[in-house]
Amino acid sequence: MTGPPIMSRGGARFSTGGTRAACLASDDRETPYVEGWELTGGGPRVTMRAELTGESAMAQIVVLEDGGLVLAWHEPGRQVVRLFGPDGRGRTIGTVEGSLRLLPGPGRPGWLATAVGVEADGSSVVHRLTGEDPWLEPVARVPGRLGGAVFHDGRIVATAILDGTPTPVTVDPGTGTTGPFLDPPVDGACHVLLAGAGRVLLAVETGAGPRLGLVESREPGPVRLLEGLDGLPGVIAPVALDPAGRSLAFAVTRGARSELALYDIEAETLRWIAVPPGKISPPAVWTGHGLWFPFSPSARPTAFGWLPPGEADVRMGEEPEPVREPARWQARLETFRGPAGPVEAVVHGPDWRAGGRVVVALHGGPDRHWSLAFDGFFQMLADAGLTVVAPNQRGSTGYGRAHAEAIVGAWGGPDLDDIRALCGTLTAGRPSGAEPPALYGSSYGGFLALLAAAADPGAWSACVAVAPFRSAASLYAQAPQPVRNLIDRLGGLGEVTDALGPRDLASLVPRIRARVLIAHGLLDETIPVTQSRELVDRLISAGHPDVTYREPANRGHIAFGARSGDPLAREITAFLTQDGHRVRAAEAATPMAR
Repeated sequence: MTGPPIMSRGGARFSTGGTRAACLASDDRETPYVEGWELTGGGPRVTMRAELTGESAMAQIVVLEDGGLVLAWHEPGRQVVRLFGPDGRGRTIGTVEGSLRLLPGPGRPGWLATAVGVEADGSSVVHRLTGEDPWLEPVARVPGRLGGAVFHDGRIVATAILDGTPTPVTVDPGTGTTGPFLDPPVDGACHVLLAGAGRVLLAVETGAGPRLGLVESREPGPVRLLEGLDGLPGVIAPVALDPAGRSLAFAVTRGARSELALYDIEAETLRWIAVPPGKISPPAVWTGHGLWFPFSPSARPTAFGWLPPGEADVRMGEEPEPVREPARWQARLETFRGPAGPVEAVVHGPDWRAGGRVVVALHGGPDRHWSLAFDGFFQMLADAGLTVVAPNQRGSTGYGRAHAEAIVGAWGGPDLDDIRALCGTLTAGRPSGAEPPALYGSSYGGFLALLAAAADPGAWSACVAVAPFRSAASLYAQAPQPVRNLIDRLGGLGEVTDALGPRDLASLVPRIRARVLIAHGLLDETIPVTQSRELVDRLISAGHPDVTYREPANRGHIAFGARSGDPLAREITAFLTQDGHRVRAAEAATPMAR
């Protein structure tokens, strides 16, 4: 296909002053790059573009006020930190074993960024990152793991896990002193969310549930809880304070759509802003030129949305060069009948009723949802003639508490029932003799895809599972603590009692008759690769005739990219679109490394 490039962007970050932004990007080529943007009253414009290599497509970014960037990414056995000037020229300034988390710097000469590392005893060390030798200097130690953090008024304000409780702390990078942020402290968990205009926004756990609160950062006092937000429909995420500190911007998710609301802190009222169909992604920044945030319309890759001062409609920043926006990329919403109520789905590609190949895509989480936004991988499948039906079955967020909590204590229960009903609707609504739909899922979605293929062996033509797990109990025994916390919070160890039996894929995958492709990054830090290896061994020992396994040696939980040049994405596309789905070994992803 010829024409302007197919763009894909993610990982957007803003400079502390809000005049600059950067994001990771790719187009039809196999080489990713980083873009630097300037944000002015005339709109956003690209000022720098630099090609990247290796696993830099997963990089952390700190944006400098002069248009330069600091990037950090993992390679096997080390983390690489590089500095890019405003002209796009880059140089490596250091490497470390282990992992550092990058934060902005305080704006002092010789202090490019702040890096936080975790010691073996669980304490966090805050470092000054410079462009010279020594490039990494420790400045403070915090007795606990640092979570959400902001650099504000010359200090770091962060959430530290102290005695098991999230607690706001401050770090003075000049003196190395640390201490509590709140005086008096609050009872229970308290998380740092964002800062601006001399204020810090917190999420405070109260007896009535979590509440949002503001604190004056220069002279912290009692937390002022925000009123007038109870019962706000959808999932709300605060994204930015205005320069005067009078308004707070919220991204609101209602189903698969994003909306924008401005909260007047003094009047305690909300004003809704007109937003095109699409997805707002944090972070955001609010300057004298307006409110800026990453935004993805359904038929266009992520760019920067912009609400100029005093206006009521969001604008989209212009692309630096033409981009391809085929009409078939216009994702749409459809509602399907589920066993307990309607199930909304985002649909990409041709009409599923026409008889072409259909893929049911299942999201991870499980407390996540598909959005009415551009998805580079789904557009690859649409370009290949596939229809992607991406349902937000029970367990998905954005549809109310009952919908989201339906699977608490019942993983693979109500959500599986919704997928089985959807399969029946798709099959009944297509021409006689049409190929059965296929399944695709990643992480929890990979588990659910294999489960659905096993529950109804004759209903599916193919199944692709990326980074799946065998069962919640098996994953709990091997996973890192954050994953165990999620399993506990969502009741993953609960039992589902029905005719299918326990949701352990080790005993269920022998039932699968569809073609199967399983992929799992060797460096997956979330779901151990042994989970997929065990499932593949079980399929092979059961005599399944068509199993493909890929284990990219240099990938983590995100096992493949969305750009058309990614070899694993190409293989998955070929697997789902061709009867003779094998690709030449030279074109395939890194084969099973065992």
